Amino acid sequence: MIVNKRSMCIVCFKEPEKDFVLIKHHISYFPEVIAYVHYKCHRKIHDTPLSQFIQYKDGESRKFYEMKKEKKIVTI
Repeated sequence: MIVNKRSMCIVCFKEPEKDFVLIKHHISYFPEVIAYVHYKCHRKIHDTPLSQFIQYKDGESRKFYEMKKEKKIVTI
């Protein structure tokens, strides 16, 4: 599931800067839930941390990307 459009960051509610695009941030891996954010907002999510945007446990991202590499899951 994707929670917002690429036209507005879900953290700061601003549009992407000229010549830049918003990046994907996994709110959850299982089930896969993605939000589009600015790079600096993505860092803020992880540095602060902003718990509403981190709904997964340690190790889930590693498991997700291993499964993706082995083509055991289809991503958004």
